[in-house]
This record gives sequence, C-alpha cells and structure tokens, in this order.
Amino acid sequence: MLKIKEDRVTYFFRRFHDLGAKALVPSSRRHLPNVPQFAVIPNDYIGRCVIGNGLYERREIELIRQLVVHNNLKGGIYLDVGGNIGNHVVAFADLFQDVITFEPNPRMAALLRANLVLTNCLNVRVHEVGLGRQDADLRFGVSEADNAGSGSFASGAGDIVLPVRHGDSFLAAHEAALVSGHGPMITLLKCDVEGLEADVFEGLRDTLARHRPTVVFESNARGSGEAAWARLREAGYSDLAVIRETGDDRSRIRQEASRLLSGCSCWLEPALDVPERRANLVASVGPLMLG
Repeated sequence: MLKIKEDRVTYFFRRFHDLGAKALVPSSRRHLPNVPQFAVIPNDYIGRCVIGNGLYERREIELIRQLVVHNNLKGGIYLDVGGNIGNHVVAFADLFQDVITFEPNPRMAALLRANLVLTNCLNVRVHEVGLGRQDADLRFGVSEADNAGSGSFASGAGDIVLPVRHGDSFLAAHEAALVSGHGPMITLLKCDVEGLEADVFEGLRDTLARHRPTVVFESNARGSGEAAWARLREAGYSDLAVIRETGDDRSRIRQEASRLLSGCSCWLEPALDVPERRANLVASVGPLMLG
C-alpha cells in the first residue's frame, strides 16, 4: 500500500506555519489601501515585501506618483530599466500614455508579463534585454540568494548569459517613434540595475538629450552612484534630490524605534552630491517642485 507519513513533530511545525501564513497574509492586507494583484515568488525578498505591504517600496512609489502629478509629467512615456516583476511598472502605468520596460532575466520577465495580465495593464511594452553602453551578451548573476532583485551583470559572473543592448540603438530599431519625435516624450525614466546605471545612461545619451526625462535611479554604493550622476550631468542634468525616509541615516534598530515612536515619513530632499549610503535618487534638468 502506498503511504506518506509525517511524524508528529514535523506535522506540528508544518501545520503551524501553514495556518499562520493563511491567517497573517489576509490580515496584513486589510489595513492597506487598494493594491493590485501580483504574482510573486513568496520566499523572495521582493515577494515578501509585496505580500506584506501590497507593493515593494510602497511609500517611495506614493511619493514619486505625487512628483509626477505636481511636475506635469503625466501623459508622457515612462521608461523602466530593470522591470523585475513589474512592481513599479504596474504602480505607474495609469499615469502615462505608454510604458516601456526592460527586463533581461527570463524568470522575472515571465512574472512581469503575468502581472500585466492580472492588473489589466494594456499600455505596457516589455523588452527582454538589458540596456548598456554597447551590444554584448553578458553573464548574469544574483548576488543575494533570496532576492531576485539583486540580479545584475555588474559582477561579470553568473549561471546564464543574457543580451545587453546599446540603449539608443535599440530604441531606434524597436521604438522608432521615440527617435522620430512624432510621438509623446519620455517624461519619467526609472533605472535600477544594481550598479550599472552609469552604463545605461551612457547608452541612452541621445535619448536623454532629446527627451530630458526626470530620472529616478538607485545608488547601491557611492562609487557607482557618482558614476551614474556624472553621466547625467554630461547629458545636461543639473539638479539632484535624494528620497529620504524617517530614520534612514540610523542603524536598523534605531530606525525602527524612531518610526514606532513618531511614524514614518517619506520625502524628497535636495542633494549636492550622492550620499555614502544606499539611496534612491531623482535627477532633473532644472529644479523640480518637491513640496
């Protein structure tokens, strides 16, 4: 007779975790505003953030949405470099006429496409390539085992080889309206490619000069952040702001303590230079309305 058996201890702990997850996940979402349905990897860092908060970087997304509205960026094109599962794509899609996103990792691109179906985002075009300073096929690896969002070409190591394409040339071949000038302008560009932001901006030099979008980009370390900001300055960008959150300049324990005592705020703060710590930055040609 075929039979599968779990001993009492194994059954207890597995059942405890099963019931706990089934109780906690619905209750954690009841306090959230209306959030989209997402397909996620539940044991991945971004997946856990979506399960618990509705969106990854939810407060920053709310802040950027306000920035788009207050600075008349709505109705243009949103260019998303490093689409991952589509978190930012879905969060911003209703603000723009079209969204163009780039995600070279086939696993993440599959989830991204599934999330576009789940959320009925019909104005999004997905390109399964990375962008860089030149055409190449590069090794792609994940630096943190439980965080697919840490996937990058930066280390030069990895289990798979994926395509990277020169940004301006790829857009000219596959998004000709952006080059011809007959369509809407790119008004927002988000770039999160785990340390290779400078290469992306180098490859998009003509696009940046033509469209001058507001640029949101990640700085994982000061060196890579400064290199990215240098490329943007060469393209005519003059103003830099950092996205701040309550206690983000403190240790993790002190950060959480300050938020529990006074709540958590998220705001844009003008910056003269790239900060030492990891940060998300906003660059623009001329000052933005930050208040």
